[in-house]
Amino acid sequence: MNEDNYQEDDSSTNDTPEDNAKDQVYEEVLAEIDKQQSRQTNWIKNVLILAISLLIFFQLGFFEGGLHSVLMLILVLLVHETGHLVGMRLFGYKNVQMFFIPFFGAAVSGESRNVATYKKAIISLLGPLPGIIIGCVLMFMYAATGFDDYLNTAGMFLIINCFNLLPFFPLDGGRFLYLVIFSRNRFLELVFKIFAALALMLVGYALGAWLLVLLGVFGLLAVKIPFRLSTIAMHVRHTPAHTDLLSQPDNTDPDPQKIPLPIAKVIIDSIFENFPPPIQTGTVALHTKEIWEKICFRPSGVFSTIFLLGMYLLAFCLPPVALFGSIIVAHETRTDFVLVTAQTINYQKPDGTAGLKEQVFFFGTLNIETEVDPNSNLYHGKEIYYSFPDANNVQAQGTWRRGKLDGPYNTYDEQGDLICVSVYDNGEFVSRKVKIDGQWTEQKWEDLSFLRRWRIRRYNKRPQGPAKRPQ
Repeated sequence: MNEDNYQEDDSSTNDTPEDNAKDQVYEEVLAEIDKQQSRQTNWIKNVLILAISLLIFFQLGFFEGGLHSVLMLILVLLVHETGHLVGMRLFGYKNVQMFFIPFFGAAVSGESRNVATYKKAIISLLGPLPGIIIGCVLMFMYAATGFDDYLNTAGMFLIINCFNLLPFFPLDGGRFLYLVIFSRNRFLELVFKIFAALALMLVGYALGAWLLVLLGVFGLLAVKIPFRLSTIAMHVRHTPAHTDLLSQPDNTDPDPQKIPLPIAKVIIDSIFENFPPPIQTGTVALHTKEIWEKICFRPSGVFSTIFLLGMYLLAFCLPPVALFGSIIVAHETRTDFVLVTAQTINYQKPDGTAGLKEQVFFFGTLNIETEVDPNSNLYHGKEIYYSFPDANNVQAQGTWRRGKLDGPYNTYDEQGDLICVSVYDNGEFVSRKVKIDGQWTEQKWEDLSFLRRWRIRRYNKRPQGPAKRPQ
């Protein structure tokens, strides 16, 4: 056992069998703590979080764009993790490492050694904030140049990093708010974690991402143990062992990495009293460290808290401000700039009869053409989606009947090859086949991404027409 991590206990040695047994337990637990602290940073946890994130992105349809979307996702994750890495190195974390996972991204790990709470909160922000700033800059670059890759990359940066700022565990936003606000009181912490878990389940259900729902369920089931540990920490603060520590003449702020031996014994006894057996030595050691860290916890000051919360809100405000600013820039620098416009025109059909169709322009480029029934003013006939910004290529086409999608709706890749066929019956989804690696795969409703299901539901609400198209 490394005795440097513990202060000597001046009490006399007890020779009774019961006391000898307790001393042996203390030694085993403290030896396990030394082993855990000397162990290299566990990167498996970070890789697991990254893998879960990738599965969530897959469920939400982030990979539907093919290899290009995967490469953009790798870039976004690399920038995100680099922000955490820089913050950890800047604030004195130990064993800081970045692990690269081929074709998927990176994960950062490190050990906090007596790092102030406000510094940990800043590190949480340094992951998503650079990506949000980059996304906003790319929006302005797109507004000035009209280069559509800037817009696509900006969207990826902003969606992923803003999502990561949401107040859910294990997202950065959840960790940030816990450190800055909710860790100050055990009941506040309990309420926050319960509501965060329920909200995560609700968001997962709304997005159709079952993995988010599962994480919310696990979060809800796990709130009991941290509350118990916080309760034990509160009681230990009022024990003579802790009072004696504070009354020492050379007393300074306690080091979370060095547990005084008398307090370690009190904590270990409390753990065995509050957690029913059997309980493993490794678990007792882990709980002992967490309780001591809670005892040593010092919340950030008033001004630091206000500043940090201001930075958190600023991160959410930057994207809409950048969007408004980029529209202004586009109007000033590009005379052909139009955000979205729609017009209904008369045209002559191949059989010589008069027809009516709606044309939708996105940033001045024809994007959608849909035939319209002049009597009911509902979509009725062929619809064509053109690739943006090249209106000479067809991206998708299908058929409307009395304001509802009906029959096959085909989607094509950049070379014009058919890659997806969705079938509708009077607006109701029937089936979908997708071409993956040259093989056709049939998908059911539950296999569709959230974005796809959301779009289908929008068009199923009521018959659609030029004045009723969802925006």
